[in-house]
Amino acid sequence: MSKTSKIILAALGAVILAVAAGFFGSTLNGGGGGSGPAASTEGAWLAKIKKQGELRVGIASAPPMTAEQPDGKMGGPNVLPLQKLADEMGVKFTPVAAEWSKMVSGLQADRFDVAAYLDSTSERSLAIQFTNAVYTYQGVFIVPADSGLTSVDDIVNTGKPVALASGTSYEPAIKSLGVELMTTESIPNAVTAMKAGRAVAAFADLPTVADAAQKDPSLKIVVPEPAIFTQDSNYGVNANIDPRSLQVLNIAIRGAQNDGSLSRAFAEAGIIEVETLGDLRMK
Repeated sequence: MSKTSKIILAALGAVILAVAAGFFGSTLNGGGGGSGPAASTEGAWLAKIKKQGELRVGIASAPPMTAEQPDGKMGGPNVLPLQKLADEMGVKFTPVAAEWSKMVSGLQADRFDVAAYLDSTSERSLAIQFTNAVYTYQGVFIVPADSGLTSVDDIVNTGKPVALASGTSYEPAIKSLGVELMTTESIPNAVTAMKAGRAVAAFADLPTVADAAQKDPSLKIVVPEPAIFTQDSNYGVNANIDPRSLQVLNIAIRGAQNDGSLSRAFAEAGIIEVETLGDLRMK
């Protein structure tokens, strides 16, 4: 081997050793393929929350999942993962009262950072992003106990309006039944409209409807068979949220589901499923 060849091989060996040292050094220091600020563990959205010192959560009324609390502020078991995340981040949890029809625009206008108990739909996903599901519910009707209405056909055949909250994800499903819609600002207002005789029934998520029936014995629940609407309820976030921050939100949700705290909060709020409706169901 010539002297020149030996010099070239020595130089190549030095380069290889330098590259290897750099790789293993970054791996041992947690680099794993990234480097410097680009491998930061904190996303831009999370950094924004920390800088402003609060996690603002838009909450519309759907008791008992989300509702006005004894202290006059909005809250409920649905936002438990967000409350825990705020505590872990060392920031204030700030509930912001909202309306269902303005949840998306509220996110876009930066009125709040997260929209609670918001159903993921194709239309909404064109404007915002969603976390993983926090809860999955079935949509049901609530009617006067003395109405004699026991099925979807019974309700539709009356030819009278069905009340529901404006901007809710199940509005198209009810419209497809061919009934007239009476839209209101909130789900409780839809139930009130039905009780006043301005609508034959109200339609909403099972937890909210069951809560209304538990509080008023003159009301009963009609469960569609087969189901006409089943939906994942998620958290809505701004469309430009970074992947790392969205991951942290999803981990917060999964953590509350896995440690049982979310299911305990649901139980304490009196949230029940179709199988356990009992006498609340119209028969």
